Amino acid sequence: MATSADQPSRPWKSYLLICNVGKRQNWGQLLRSATAFGVTEVFVVGAKKMKELALFGNQGTTLHATFEFFDTIAEAKAELEKRGITLCGVEIHPSSVPVQDVKWRGDTCFMLGNEGTGMTDKQIAACDHFTYIEQYTKATASLNVAIAGSIVLHHFAMVSGMPVAAREGQKFVTDEGRGKLDRYEHPTEYEKQVIDEKRKERAAKRQKAKES
Repeated sequence: MATSADQPSRPWKSYLLICNVGKRQNWGQLLRSATAFGVTEVFVVGAKKMKELALFGNQGTTLHATFEFFDTIAEAKAELEKRGITLCGVEIHPSSVPVQDVKWRGDTCFMLGNEGTGMTDKQIAACDHFTYIEQYTKATASLNVAIAGSIVLHHFAMVSGMPVAAREGQKFVTDEGRGKLDRYEHPTEYEKQVIDEKRKERAAKRQKAKES
């Protein structure tokens, strides 16, 4: 069972950092599980916009998370450090601790390695610690990234102090998440930047049209 070094005085938050994932369709499946286990904020390295993520299979869960985009891992890591968030690498690394034995200590962001090549040197250097999922046969060298992320995030959620979601019948109770109107009227800091950039782009196009 997952463990924690300290009893949370408030529910710990979990975050997801998407970087270097091999198959883009895994992102949507991973996000679906991540939001089920408490992730409400996703950091993305490399992609510039939501449409570049190809979040196939997310089942509408993008409405339950906010996204912040970074050009490099170093920039994302700096943001995590500023906010006091630990970065945990989900990877079969020499220093990895089995997920059931990790002593979680607070708000944590999870980054997974590429299915084929694993983590890059820059990803490894950015992580504060590592965890992995033990296997019991020689049938496969590693798990699908969405499956691995789901297992680790569930372990963390169990000791984070987050309340368990209510059930109704054979499903969990859901809400609609943040719609377009809510994102427009109450944008996050990143969403404000996106809105401002779009306004500047439209203004530039209008100016260009006038000059032509």
